[in-house]
Amino acid sequence: MVTNGENVSIPAETGILRRLADFPEDIWSHRFHFDTLAGDMQMFMEMYAEEIELLKEEVKVMINDASSKVEEKLKLIDTVERIGISYHFGREIEIQLKKILAHRQANYEEEFSSSYDLFTAALHFRLFRQRGFNISCGIFHKFLDSKGRFKESLCNDMKGLLSLYEATQVRTHEDIILDEAFDFAIIHLKHGIQHMSCNLAKQVKYAITQPLHMCIPRVVARRNISIYEEQSESPCMNQSLLRLAKLDFNFLQLLYKQELSEIFRWAEESEIISKLPYSRARLVESYLFGLGMFYEPWQSFGRIISAKTTLLITAIDDTYDSYGTLDELQTFTDSIERWDFEEMDRLPQFMRTSYEALLDVSEGVEKELNRQGRLFASNKYKEEWKEYARKSYIEAKWFLRRQLPTFPDYLKNGLTTSLCYLLIPTALLAVENATQEVYDWLADYPNILVSVAKICRLSNDIGSHEREKQIGGTGIECYMNHYGVMEHEAMAKFEDIVENAWKDVNGECLKLDSNIIKSETLTRFLNLARIVHVFYEHRVDGFTNARQVLEQHIVALLVDPIILVAPSN
Repeated sequence: MVTNGENVSIPAETGILRRLADFPEDIWSHRFHFDTLAGDMQMFMEMYAEEIELLKEEVKVMINDASSKVEEKLKLIDTVERIGISYHFGREIEIQLKKILAHRQANYEEEFSSSYDLFTAALHFRLFRQRGFNISCGIFHKFLDSKGRFKESLCNDMKGLLSLYEATQVRTHEDIILDEAFDFAIIHLKHGIQHMSCNLAKQVKYAITQPLHMCIPRVVARRNISIYEEQSESPCMNQSLLRLAKLDFNFLQLLYKQELSEIFRWAEESEIISKLPYSRARLVESYLFGLGMFYEPWQSFGRIISAKTTLLITAIDDTYDSYGTLDELQTFTDSIERWDFEEMDRLPQFMRTSYEALLDVSEGVEKELNRQGRLFASNKYKEEWKEYARKSYIEAKWFLRRQLPTFPDYLKNGLTTSLCYLLIPTALLAVENATQEVYDWLADYPNILVSVAKICRLSNDIGSHEREKQIGGTGIECYMNHYGVMEHEAMAKFEDIVENAWKDVNGECLKLDSNIIKSETLTRFLNLARIVHVFYEHRVDGFTNARQVLEQHIVALLVDPIILVAPSN
């Protein structure tokens, strides 16, 4: 039997000496017991759904209230988004934002000069930019002094600085003033955090680590429901909003548990984990990947296909990275190229499990998309798998032979092995308005796709560097070797590239033709970048080592419900 051990050659059943990665154990195998939940799940979901519908009508009235001031409307929309219920009110929110924009269109910057404080101006800017409205950053000019720097009088406005900091996360390369705003805000927020209220300090701490724009939406919701509840004494806190957010969170959590149980059953039947002891068993983390791409209740297919694909990628990635020999990997790559069950007989026993599971998942996708009349999307799914296998084989040759490529060659190849080029088409399988035209656009590798791929590739390289350099070469080593720099310099450069790629993504979201590339499609690009930001924060590979990053998020989203009390009459 093969067992994992750090950088150790272990004889397998074939007599081949294989170097295995030392992966941490799966921490979830004993923490989910779906059989004990099945009887009560449906009852609770129906009970939650009934009250949710009643509360939604109350909130719609609040959003549509024509008598509320613009500042109040913006704060309400921000709260609804933060606590995770904005997907119920997408149409209402868009109507209100368009009304606000139309009202201020004529003398936009002049009106800001005479009205909004820093908090409201930054909130206005961020909300509109996040919804695809290209608001000018000139609205911040009123907060500059005669030397073009942010006024020192703003240093004590902690709520304003936090709002400004969050606004800087949606900046593009053209928004030079927001680069300065970022430095200004973060310096003073860090300096002032010890003097803030507990609630505000918590918001600042979260924002510095995972800004709203760069965080998985459900993680944002869970945190902000707690933060909002702590404001119970504030006149701004609305009990109906809080109640709706809690009910909605628990409803979705039960739905997610049902789907996760389906993923567990599929993994057991396909033996994708039990027969691949050399690979990472990251079933729950893979589902979190799907949940990060899609959280809305009607997007079950998107979550499940994204989770299955991520789990397949993990198994196949570990096969290429650390277990297969070059001869075996050549055969494996050829078999994926042919995409045929008859290839099973050509493969070593340990490769048959992942290969069969891959073809089975693809066959299920094809049946679903055939029903929708969207077989072109299924074809793209297959083609990107084939390209991923080709590029993974090239990478395996480099690193198994210890022949480091130049960094430009590594990066060009690595954008494909980053998985972005595969995971975006996978996600769009579940987006019904992702038409043939969208897939044709995707086939040309548009700037937004390349930019998200850079975020995926280089964030992964930073987080996994220490582990992967024990079993082969790394992207960091390629950069060090090519440019003659130290490890810490390469790390810093990768982080700079990632930061610039985020600006590219933000800019592309404002430029793309919304008649072709709908917001639902763009959201999948953003969500993939957000997943990677959370999974690899603090230069850690959270996907491989969940205890360091993801455990707290998975427990909050998939294990512990929010405590509910009976509503007061």
